[in-house]
Amino acid sequence: MSSLPAPTTPMPTPGARRPGPPTAPPSAQLPAVTIDPIKLARKYMWLGMATLVLGVIIGFGSFVVLRKFAPKYTSEVIFECLPPEDNPAVREGTGNEDEMERFMLSQVSRMVSEPVLERIVRDPRLLTEASSWTKDVMNKGVIDADDALEELSDTVSARVVPGTNYIRMTANDSDPNEATALVKLTKDAYLFELRRSSNTEFSARKDSIKQQIDQLDQEIKDLNAKRARIVTEEGVDSVQQNHTEASQNLSLIVAQLVVMGQSIEANKVTVARLETMLESTAGITYTDTQRILIEQNPHVATLLSQLHALTNSRRSLRQSGVMPGHRSYKTVEAQIAATEQELQSAREDELLKLFNAELDNARSANAQFSAQVSSLMRQREDLRLQLTDLTRILADIEDLDARISQMIASRTELEVDLRSVTATGRAERGPRVQVIQSERIPSRVSFPKLLVMVPAGVLLTGSLFAGIIVIREVLDQRVKSPADVAMIPHARVLGMIPVASEDPLSPDSVETVFRDEPKSILAESFRQIRTPLLKKMQRAGHRSLLVASGMPGSGATTVTVNLAFACAAAEQRVLIIDANFRRSSIHRIFGQGEAPGLSDVLAGAAALSKVARKTDTERVDILPAGSREHRVFERLGSEKMSELLAEATADYDMVLIDVSPAIVSGDAVSLANRVDASILVVRALYEKRGMVARLRNELGEARGEMLGVVVNAVRSAAGGYMRKNIRTSHAYQSEDAA
Repeated sequence: MSSLPAPTTPMPTPGARRPGPPTAPPSAQLPAVTIDPIKLARKYMWLGMATLVLGVIIGFGSFVVLRKFAPKYTSEVIFECLPPEDNPAVREGTGNEDEMERFMLSQVSRMVSEPVLERIVRDPRLLTEASSWTKDVMNKGVIDADDALEELSDTVSARVVPGTNYIRMTANDSDPNEATALVKLTKDAYLFELRRSSNTEFSARKDSIKQQIDQLDQEIKDLNAKRARIVTEEGVDSVQQNHTEASQNLSLIVAQLVVMGQSIEANKVTVARLETMLESTAGITYTDTQRILIEQNPHVATLLSQLHALTNSRRSLRQSGVMPGHRSYKTVEAQIAATEQELQSAREDELLKLFNAELDNARSANAQFSAQVSSLMRQREDLRLQLTDLTRILADIEDLDARISQMIASRTELEVDLRSVTATGRAERGPRVQVIQSERIPSRVSFPKLLVMVPAGVLLTGSLFAGIIVIREVLDQRVKSPADVAMIPHARVLGMIPVASEDPLSPDSVETVFRDEPKSILAESFRQIRTPLLKKMQRAGHRSLLVASGMPGSGATTVTVNLAFACAAAEQRVLIIDANFRRSSIHRIFGQGEAPGLSDVLAGAAALSKVARKTDTERVDILPAGSREHRVFERLGSEKMSELLAEATADYDMVLIDVSPAIVSGDAVSLANRVDASILVVRALYEKRGMVARLRNELGEARGEMLGVVVNAVRSAAGGYMRKNIRTSHAYQSEDAA
């Protein structure tokens, strides 16, 4: 009986493509190397600690050497910068703080500027107060100005104290007295230049204000002359009056145009209505007003009178007893009918005349309206042009008035500034920079300092050590652990096998460790690989599995044999096929001959059932490589190989195929197109990620499903966490055995 359930899916056709994970194209690029700082810290922990100790030693040693042979003393002078007295807002802290910042930075630059340093070099006190320092810049008994300036620029410095109005001037030297003398000379030279520039700035500012006032006076004079010329030539009063009249006339014309437009539209509607009735087949519809007007027509009125008289005559005949049949009565009746017909005809003629007259009047009214509109539009354009000219003239005058007023205001402000500058007198006031702490002879060295040198040594050695480690890890493209394989696109890790030297049982033969040492760490690793492998194969109905490797020595044969033992332990009938025609080794591991075998079956010289051999391990059979004269590499990818696999998978639960490394032959890729599935064995610290990615892609594109990668011979130092797991697992199994 089998301890694992038999596959329930239908048996697939050998060589058929099985569903699998998406594969990356052969040209897929590897991702950037990921650095795990915790792993690196554990891996290089002791070396890192040694590096830190070395850093402490280097820092302390440097401190001792520099303290003895190259100490530095620093003497300093502190200056305070004051806000300008002629700007109370700034002095009270309510003005623009940028002015103070710019002023302080400019003073820092002035303190170490070339004029100040040149004054120090020319100062005769330099030879007496800093004699040791001057020896280094002497040339034939005379101070070399260029060397002295260069040396001073390195010795003397100044900077703003952050968050304050203070400037700190310093000088460094190995002799504290020399440092004090140099900073004192620099302070004196700077203060002299400051006083001299203050007087110059005061005079320059006063002259500048006067020059600006004179310039404004001339500009105001020119603008007044221009304004007077415009007033004289154009006549401002008449311009304003004409502007007002033109504006009013333009408003009236615009209103008339609106009314005229409405009249034109209404007349157009009337013409359209009359023309429609004129052309209509139903005839013209006359209004009551028109009909009343027709009744007042003389001809119609005459006919009406005649009709009225005839009607009275007929009434008189009736009253006199004349009957309708009488000749006189009939004559009157005939005259009445004729008069009525003539009246009706006269009415129609007069109505039509009246209608045509109304239509003609409406049509002529349109022409009159259009002529009036054209005249009004010409008048409107003329007025608009006139208004434009008048407005331009008035705008020019207003602009001149505004500019004159602005210049007068600016001149007033300049006069106030001039009176203020003259009253206060920059030359009589103290400068904005004052000394609040003079130079002192330093009693302690400023360099080196122990609290700086030791951390600096540690930081230097630590950074160098970390940089070397990171560069080494980045440049090292070898697979060191399953994590390196997991970074490869679409590469699935089936499991890992630790290096045999770290197994506490120290097995004699790794190739048969599962059979010889079933409680070893290596055997347990194969069990952990077997479980997901069988699960995937049984789920997909796979029975033939290719175990491929990249480089010789990766351990594919060892993995094949031990997986066979592991599957057999799970009550699976397993056949191992040695397809490594170049260096066959399966027969040697099991102590049997290499022929007859696979090559003989593919050549048709033997049958699988005759050459498959039993081994000492129950449920494990082998098919050696076979006779050397029949080893034709191309037959491994032939249809004959598919037939052999179909026959083998019918008799066995699992068929494992060992093959030559992919780097030395194409047998692995050929067989991957014939088997149900394949796995790739990678040896840690031996094969590079680029090669693994290429082989994984090649196997992934084959017809057989690529199930994943097994990382072999992983060292605990490569992962930083395996050693503890190995010891814990071994201790647990040892207690179980006891």
